[in-house]
Amino acid sequence: MDPTAAAGYALMYMAAIAVIVLLLLPILVTILLLLVVAGAIQGVVFLLKIATVSLIRGIVGLFKGSGDGPRPNSHRGGLVPH
Repeated sequence: MDPTAAAGYALMYMAAIAVIVLLLLPILVTILLLLVVAGAIQGVVFLLKIATVSLIRGIVGLFKGSGDGPRPNSHRGGLVPH
């Protein structure tokens, strides 16, 4: 096989690969867009979880009040040494 035939076959293989990639491009773009959307949804869910936890902590903090905290001389119900 002479070098020109080998180069011709190589060019045909590269052209075939380029055509296959171009044919599969819509599928690849669709998959990439689905991955981006799934990542965005996961980010929104994560932010909602953070907002929910902080909201619950804020509400609990409102109802806990300042009188419910531990007192300086309190032993929290344990035995008091004498």
